[in-house]
Amino acid sequence: MAKKTVERINPTPSTVKKLFAYSGNQCAVPDCQEQLVDASGAMLGKVAHICAAEKGGPRFDVDMSNEDRRAFENLLLVCGKHHDIIDHQPNVTTYTVEVLRKYKADHEDRFKRAELQLIAQITDTTQARLPTYPETLKRFGEVFDVTDSMNLDEEVAGLTTFIDRLKELPLEERAFAIKLAERMRRRDVDDLPAEDVVGAFNLGKTRLRQHMTLLEHHLLGDITEGHGYQQYIVRLWDRDPGGNPWIEMLEFCEKTGITIDSLLYDLNFAQYDG
Repeated sequence: MAKKTVERINPTPSTVKKLFAYSGNQCAVPDCQEQLVDASGAMLGKVAHICAAEKGGPRFDVDMSNEDRRAFENLLLVCGKHHDIIDHQPNVTTYTVEVLRKYKADHEDRFKRAELQLIAQITDTTQARLPTYPETLKRFGEVFDVTDSMNLDEEVAGLTTFIDRLKELPLEERAFAIKLAERMRRRDVDDLPAEDVVGAFNLGKTRLRQHMTLLEHHLLGDITEGHGYQQYIVRLWDRDPGGNPWIEMLEFCEKTGITIDSLLYDLNFAQYDG
């Protein structure tokens, strides 16, 4: 099938509304405090394309469709000044696709979390985001260099089980678990002494046990007896088959530049496909 002619088409009204909902009325460029709409209601901001809408534009991607170019994922809201700066041809090597996607993700994630906090006042926060599941694990295999060695069906099934458990885990416990994973990764260990966690996170023993009881209830971790006298260790469970899914998330984000929130809270595990 022949490709459609490249043409600029405007974002849909629902896309524009979503952009503003996650903008916080502030330019997406870091450290810019410019408002997008002033007190009088005047529109000061502009919708910027990460990849240009037309041939010859900054960061144009020939493989994208017209619909891709006007999609929410390819747009961000910035002030008028930064709109011109990022699209000025000599600046394109500074404001690359990767840089602008990170600006968008970091900025919008702040207000997505605010949305979740608002939702938390009236509903079950674990149902605020429905997961998207991986199917091919193409990008996951490339990142971890396991494309040739992994059994795709088993890996997808194991990750699906983990995602289904994660989606039911309260948001506070997700945040706690990923902090545990960060500490385990820094120390290159598979578990942590309970006393270490209590000291590192300034937690009481009762609160630690509450966290771990919930993780165990959701089949994601536990606190159990260690080898020493009255020693207890904190664990995050591996997926079956596979390794520690929490540490995998951290390493995947570090190597690809996506945000941990997009996995932990948005449950967008289709990013493991590419």
